[in-house]
Amino acid sequence: MATATTAVAAVRHLIVTQRRRAPGDDEDALFERFRRREVRLDDGTVLQPTDVVPGGKFIWFYRLPAPERAVPGTLRLLYRDEHILVADKPPFMSTLPRGQHITQTAVVRARRQFGIDDLSPVHRLDRLTRGVLLFTVHRGSRAAYQQLFERRMVSKTYEAVTPVPTGWQGTDFSLPGGSLTVPAGALHFASPEQVLDVPGEEHPWELSHFLVKERGRLATYIQPGTPNSITRVTGVRFSSSGDRLVWTLKPATGKTHQLRVNMRLFAAPIVNDPIYSVVSDDALYNPDAELPYVPSVDEEDFDRPMGLTARELAFTDPYTGESRRFISSYGN
Repeated sequence: MATATTAVAAVRHLIVTQRRRAPGDDEDALFERFRRREVRLDDGTVLQPTDVVPGGKFIWFYRLPAPERAVPGTLRLLYRDEHILVADKPPFMSTLPRGQHITQTAVVRARRQFGIDDLSPVHRLDRLTRGVLLFTVHRGSRAAYQQLFERRMVSKTYEAVTPVPTGWQGTDFSLPGGSLTVPAGALHFASPEQVLDVPGEEHPWELSHFLVKERGRLATYIQPGTPNSITRVTGVRFSSSGDRLVWTLKPATGKTHQLRVNMRLFAAPIVNDPIYSVVSDDALYNPDAELPYVPSVDEEDFDRPMGLTARELAFTDPYTGESRRFISSYGN
């Protein structure tokens, strides 16, 4: 709020200007919030409709959820014990409630599907990414598993399906001694075009960049600076159809859109990526560059999932000391 106004006027304005408004969020619902003492200031002060609130103050109230588009698919159970539950998350499903996604999220759907009210994800997968997601079964176990991720003691492997970069057609990736031309900027900021041996577990390519994701900006962009994003490419092969590539990627960090930007820098954006398949080269580096139109959630085609799978999760269990390794059931 820029100037002083009444609490009811401020809340009314916030409700009617929502992009997605619940049909029943009318005047009666507005005043019901005040009757239930649910409109408050930062310090907990309960507001009445006629209270004058000065500019610059934050007002807290409950937003009524708008109808959500149902996300197809269910979470596929991979493993469960007394501490954890591991499932395959389908694409188009957010991990946690955010924005217009509340009930159509992995945590809410998993609690209902598996009947565990305390189920909580230990990490996040991008909404468009499918694959292995780790939950804790009860609150007491959460900290131990969360620390594994915070200390980077979890090995994460992804598979990305992309078009074949120019000049790579006809390459036999299984033969020793093969080489590939890597585009300028793909390995790190301002890296030159160069020829490298085909990547493998023993000789991976390391992609290191400084990535910036600003709130409200659709795409992540790249800047010079100390890398905060590291991905190792440990394999490249043709898909079963022979017209696409499947990349094996092992991120050492977890920046927003990290793997999607990595693939775009090879001029091989992940199949059906709604942002980086169409974003310009300029917008990859310039935060002021124009961004393309991207279909809204309501316009998404569920028959065209993005080709990124969280293939494998591996770690040493903090309770048993056993080596854990979970592999997604999704194919490429």
